[in-house]
Amino acid sequence: MSVIKCPECGQEVSTKADVCPHCGVAIKGNLKRCPKCNTIMLKEEEECPQCHAHFVAEKAETTAPTPADRPQELQKPQEPVHDEVAATAAAPAENAVQQASADTTATPAATPKKSIGGWVLTALIVVLAALIALMVWQHIEGREADAEQAYAILKDCNDSQSFQDFINRYPKSRHIAEVQARLKELREEETAWKAASITTQVELIRTFIENYPTSAHRTTAFHRIDTLDWRTADNAGTSASYTSYINAHEAGDFITEAYTAREEALRRELRARNDSIAAARADSLKIIGPGIDNVFAE
Repeated sequence: MSVIKCPECGQEVSTKADVCPHCGVAIKGNLKRCPKCNTIMLKEEEECPQCHAHFVAEKAETTAPTPADRPQELQKPQEPVHDEVAATAAAPAENAVQQASADTTATPAATPKKSIGGWVLTALIVVLAALIALMVWQHIEGREADAEQAYAILKDCNDSQSFQDFINRYPKSRHIAEVQARLKELREEETAWKAASITTQVELIRTFIENYPTSAHRTTAFHRIDTLDWRTADNAGTSASYTSYINAHEAGDFITEAYTAREEALRRELRARNDSIAAARADSLKIIGPGIDNVFAE
C-alpha cells in the first residue's frame, strides 16, 4: 500500500481505497500513470496534467460486449423455436456462447491493470532501494566527518583513554594506524611515569622529562623534583643547602620557606662560630694564664 495525492482534489489517499474520502472519486482500479513523467491520474484522462502528453483514455469498468462486437463465427442465425422443448434446449447453448464471448472480451481489459500494477511496484522498489542507498551513504559520510573532527581534537591530547575511545568508536577510520601508534607511546609513557612518580632519585625524574618532553605529567614531574630538593636542603639545615635550593628553584614551591630558613641558619651558624671563637680564647687564657702571673710577680 502507498499514499498518493488524489488526482481530483489533491488530498492524500491510499491506493487501496475504493474511493477518495475527501471528494468521493473512485480510486482503486481507476488510476493510471503517465508513461513520460509518472504522474498519477484517473483512467478517463486523455491528457497528462503535468507534461500534457496525449493518450487514449481508459474506462474504469469494462462494459459487456454487444452482439455486434462478438466474433462472426459466434453469431449464428437463430432458428425459430416451435415448441417449448426446443426453446429450453437452445437457451443453454446461447448462454455458453455469450459467456465465451464475455471471457474473450474481458481478458485484454485485465492486462493493462496488471501492467500498471507491475510498473508501480517496480517503481516503488527502485525508489526504496535508492532511499536505502542514500541513507547508507549519508551514514558513512557522517561517520567519516565525525572521525575527522575527533582526530583533530586528538592532535593536542595526551590522554590515552581518549585515543582508546577513538579506536573503539571509529575502527575503520583512515587515521586508525596513527592513533594506535600514539596510544602505544602513551601507554609506555604511563609506565615510565609510574616508576618516576614514586622514586626519590631526582635524576630518574629528570630522565623521564627528557624522554617525554610533551608529557601531560611534565609539570607534575618538575614539582616532584622541587619537593625532593627541598627535603634534601631542609634535612641538611645549613645555609649552604638552602642557598643551593634557592639557586636551583628561583620560583620553587618552597622558595619563601627557603629564604627564611637560610636566614635562621646563618644566624645559627654565626652564633656557633662566635661561641667557638669564645671557647678557643678561653682555652688559650687557661693555658697561658699562670705564666703571665709569674712575670708580674718578678
